[in-house]
Amino acid sequence: MRSLKEIYEKVCAEIWFYSKDEAREIAFLLLQKLWGITRTDILVGETDRDAGSLEFYIERINQGEPVQYILGEAWFMNRHFEVNPSVLIPRPETEEMVTRVSSLSPKTILDLGTGCGCIAVTLALEIPDARVYAIDISEHALATAENNARAHQAQVTFAHANMLDFKNPFDTDTFDLIISNPPYVKENEKPEMRKNVLDFEPHLALFVPNQDPLVFYRHIAETGFRHLAPRGSIWVEINSYLGEETAGVFRDRGYRHVKLLKDFFGKERFLEIKK
Repeated sequence: MRSLKEIYEKVCAEIWFYSKDEAREIAFLLLQKLWGITRTDILVGETDRDAGSLEFYIERINQGEPVQYILGEAWFMNRHFEVNPSVLIPRPETEEMVTRVSSLSPKTILDLGTGCGCIAVTLALEIPDARVYAIDISEHALATAENNARAHQAQVTFAHANMLDFKNPFDTDTFDLIISNPPYVKENEKPEMRKNVLDFEPHLALFVPNQDPLVFYRHIAETGFRHLAPRGSIWVEINSYLGEETAGVFRDRGYRHVKLLKDFFGKERFLEIKK
């Protein structure tokens, strides 16, 4: 028998791709998922398992592959969500946006570009009286989102649709909340990005052309003008480098309330928009 703490420290030391703090969290996620251990087990537990069985996963991690894809799951607002290379890995900033809108109690919600479905599924669970609708252009992403809705027993209506040419496929024509975390990273920002994002996460959900970085926001603004309920609101996550420019898209379209909001890192990360 070997102490789990000894194995844990060995795994941490072998993960060199990330910082020490990140390596410690990733090592725990591996042991939690693959061996079913808890943090308490690491402190006092023992095992007769072979630590060599973890080498395959450690090698993939050190090649930059996100641990969430390796394990097939990610946490979002204290819930597990299936993830794979067809969808972005949920980010803490998106959790913050969902937390903010959960208090609005909308009756109808439209999620544009749902990805793994973490926004739509979470809002369906947090606001059980709401009718939640979600679209994505990727059929693989939609399949993942549908799996997550089933796993959490969340009532979400999904449709395969393009947010750049939105033709409403749903049984309601107006929505109290339209929410989106669209692609917003400019192509020329690629050198700033980490290998684990750039080489593994779907570029379709990440990048926009340098010459037209706000293309998705213009179409969200148009969709809102057609389908936002009179007292409804639009919430979008944005590129922190383009806060005022993104807000200008909605002001130019005629929205009277456009408010830039900062995330917990102090970056301009969200827009709250009303007609």
